[in-house]
Amino acid sequence: MSHIYLVYGSTKPLVEDKVDKIIHQYIDEQDDFNFSRYDLQETPFEVIAEDAMTLPFLSDQKVIVINNSFIFTGEKLKIAHEINLDKVVDFLEKYEGPNIVIFKVLQDKLDERKKIVKRIKKLHTTEKIEPLDENGMKQLIKKRFNEQFKDIKADALDEMIHLTGLNYSNVVKEMDKLVLFIGDNPVITKKDVTEVVSRSLEQNVFLLTDFIAKGDKKRAVHLLKDLINMKEEPIKLLALISSQYRLFYQVKILSQKGFSEAQIAKQVKVHPYRVKLALRKVRSMDLKQLLNIMKECAVTDYALKSSYLDKVLILELFILKI
Repeated sequence: MSHIYLVYGSTKPLVEDKVDKIIHQYIDEQDDFNFSRYDLQETPFEVIAEDAMTLPFLSDQKVIVINNSFIFTGEKLKIAHEINLDKVVDFLEKYEGPNIVIFKVLQDKLDERKKIVKRIKKLHTTEKIEPLDENGMKQLIKKRFNEQFKDIKADALDEMIHLTGLNYSNVVKEMDKLVLFIGDNPVITKKDVTEVVSRSLEQNVFLLTDFIAKGDKKRAVHLLKDLINMKEEPIKLLALISSQYRLFYQVKILSQKGFSEAQIAKQVKVHPYRVKLALRKVRSMDLKQLLNIMKECAVTDYALKSSYLDKVLILELFILKI
């Protein structure tokens, strides 16, 4: 029987649902005596470990949930207390219960290079909660609107996914804005979505690459200036553009080899929704064109990091050139 769990994934409600299921395997209710919840960014691990080793009260086990367990990721956070990872590893190696400890991470990836990740994977139960696909995200959006006695039309839902991608945190923020915007109206329309929902950075970059592919230099430069006005850094924008074209290149090659959409997503380790959009775009592109753009991305990256010229100008010239 496992006494330590690591549950991770980027879709918060799905991760929380999984954690709740684990909790209810061991205790009937989250009472003050047999349930504790901590945030690793706020509480020293020694305090959490001491609680984990305290006997339960009139129960076989108690459950300790540790939110924000960033020590298993590559994330570097400023915290008031120091965390000795060797002591955490020692705890993972020696802890035998009877209480249940659940580490919770709201990210899609762990840092597999870390000893702490290798040890918890080998010794305990690690569960990755996969992100929602397009249909799953639509169902979740409809459910959340229904809970607030609202409904959303099918075309409005499609538009919302188009603008936000499948990033759950973006979706939640935009849903809250929509509810405030429509007031007492029971139904959300496509017009409401168009007027209120902001396009995510990733979707803006996808749109930017679309303008570039179509040779629409005017709209591409205009969108670039909008992103700069939104305080996005040129180096970051180029990195996202490069990543998008690298994905196009990989998708083009794999699709020519007969890989399915799901197989491509697994091979290149990105969300299937991104692959779906990429497949639509690469039909009109050839590999030589994509390779040339990727080379220009590398040249521009060097220029941004070494040239004395204005970085925005360098990025504008790059877009006009390709």
